[in-house]
Amino acid sequence: MLNYINSIYRKHILTLEDPIEFMFTEDKCLINQREIGQDVKDFSIGMKHAVREDPDIILVGELRDEETFMTAIHAAETGHLVFGTIHAASASTTIGRILDLFPEEMHNAIRSAIAFNMKGIISQKLLKSIRPGVPRVPTVEVMTFNPMIRKLVLEGHDNKLPDAIRIGAEDGMQDFTMSLKQLIDDELIDRPTAFAVAPNKESLKMALKGIDVKAPGIL
Repeated sequence: MLNYINSIYRKHILTLEDPIEFMFTEDKCLINQREIGQDVKDFSIGMKHAVREDPDIILVGELRDEETFMTAIHAAETGHLVFGTIHAASASTTIGRILDLFPEEMHNAIRSAIAFNMKGIISQKLLKSIRPGVPRVPTVEVMTFNPMIRKLVLEGHDNKLPDAIRIGAEDGMQDFTMSLKQLIDDELIDRPTAFAVAPNKESLKMALKGIDVKAPGIL
């Protein structure tokens, strides 16, 4: 995504990484990459300094603690586009992983901050490909923050997020079932590989048979 921005827009991109795994080549953007432990002490300190350097876009290598996440939220609230990573099993369970960084009495405030500042969550798993010359391919789940997703996050109905993703294709959403089916149809992975990582094997079976399962009335 940063390379796409770099190829089209004239922006200032600043990254905080631990370690730096990919060196960007500047195209249209000015890019500054900072490595934790060498250029800055840790992510939270790096974020505090980052917003003072007038970046348009900030990449945080890992949202690993309360202070780093709050600094990232504050950067988003002041007009920066912020990318970050966190370890979670799926796009919908990412909300719970973020809340785990905070004490319970802060959860309502964090839900509000997430609902009104976050644009989307992308979760991916790398799978072995069966196509010659393609070693691995990602299966991707995408959750964008449309009005329904915002409402569910605000009200704490995280268990309904997977259904909202499933019916949110018009807003650019897809779940792992949709992604795995497409990878099978494109002959990029085999069925055993898909079923080994499928969160809902029955849904994948039905999808491969052409049965489209919707989730009406989730609100």
